[in-house]
Amino acid sequence: MTESALLSQVAVEQPDSAVRSFRQSLQAAWLVDPRYDLLFLANLGWPLLVLLQWWGGLEIQSGISFWQVYFITTPHRWITPALLFLERDRLQANKTKYILITVCLLTIPIAVKISTGALTCLLTIDYIWNAWHFAAQHHGIYSIYGRKSGGLSPGRLRIDKWLMRGFLLYVTFRIASWASVGTAASQGWGTLDYVFAVIPVSMILRELWQLRAETVGRCLYFTSVMTLYLAMLGAVAAQNPMMLLVLTTASALFHSIEYLAIVNWSVDRTRKSGQSTTQLFKKLMPRWGLILAVFVVILGMGAWLMESHLLELWLTANLIMAFLHYAYDGFLWKSRRPARA
Repeated sequence: MTESALLSQVAVEQPDSAVRSFRQSLQAAWLVDPRYDLLFLANLGWPLLVLLQWWGGLEIQSGISFWQVYFITTPHRWITPALLFLERDRLQANKTKYILITVCLLTIPIAVKISTGALTCLLTIDYIWNAWHFAAQHHGIYSIYGRKSGGLSPGRLRIDKWLMRGFLLYVTFRIASWASVGTAASQGWGTLDYVFAVIPVSMILRELWQLRAETVGRCLYFTSVMTLYLAMLGAVAAQNPMMLLVLTTASALFHSIEYLAIVNWSVDRTRKSGQSTTQLFKKLMPRWGLILAVFVVILGMGAWLMESHLLELWLTANLIMAFLHYAYDGFLWKSRRPARA
């Protein structure tokens, strides 16, 4: 009787232990929690946004683009220097580099604008740098998930880095080629499109094949990003400008929203860890969500007013801030790499 009861108890406890272990592993799959990660990092709502723009036509697309440009994309660029100022310990750690970068990126665009009266060459640099910035940011967030879940060798991390960034850059420049030259740009690209399309498909299949509870967040984020870029490549290959327009709007929203979300995540980690930072930032961190919302609204309204009344000044200022955003990010996020979970 006693032995039978003991065996029954063990049989009950083992499934309970397995369920608890699975739940703990699943909880460790997210940077914040499932709703936050899926909505703001993986941006799983982007297919609905694409359908809304497609069915609504240019009127809906223009409305969404307005909110994207002024209240999402612009604030996500301008918050980087503000974040650097608030966390001056990071500024002090690379003070000379930051000063040199700031001086160069303030003086060179202004000098070009004064001497030529145009921003054409700087806009070309902005497109190329922005393409690299998009690829680096998406891969960076994928890497954060990878370090958190663990189990990835240094060799795999290096291979994944260049495969992922290479595919994202290819799609961006493929779009630029088609947009600038038109149908003629598609001649000779067909085979190359298929070759590069193999990268996301094979990597997604690998993520699914190796799926575990603790890698769910990484898998969903990676699948969402790569599917979006694969759809953009398909729109270019199909020579469908309207579909490409709605997809690129979704891509810009994806990039900016995930950046603001990862900044919010990083600030919360800094607050919880008690890391050294400025007194002002310590006072702001408990109310960071509200402060971020106010920042977005004020900057969005200011950007719209500036562009409406002082277009040339605003374009120059926004271009300079974009360059600072790209450059500062390279230093800021290298120093934020989290320890393995």
